[in-house]
Amino acid sequence: MVFPLFMLVLAGILDFGFALYTRMTVINAAGAGANAAVMVSDYSTVSTVATGAADAAAAQGGVTPSSVTTICLQTTSSITAPPTIACSSAKLGDSVSVTVNYTYKTFFPLMFGASFNMSSTVQMVIS
Repeated sequence: MVFPLFMLVLAGILDFGFALYTRMTVINAAGAGANAAVMVSDYSTVSTVATGAADAAAAQGGVTPSSVTTICLQTTSSITAPPTIACSSAKLGDSVSVTVNYTYKTFFPLMFGASFNMSSTVQMVIS
């Protein structure tokens, strides 16, 4: 009688642990992509470098992101959201936002649901 309950708790702990590890990998991948994007000297390669770095960081954690999005934002002094610009026309002081999306598939879909989306966005300023 206790064994099925113990197995259910153990399955929940394992699934939660893997989901947490995957979430941390997605966060690290977004950070690595943004960091690589602001370090480039040729701004026409910002998107390519950010995507490559995010994919590489995710692969180290055993995750293949469903999408990596790089957006360059022009820095303005207004309170409203800054306008999006082409990354090839970015300059010092502009910011780069990298978003990594991943769909986590659970081990026990009947108990915990089949899957859920994980996303992380990191924004850094080109300096």
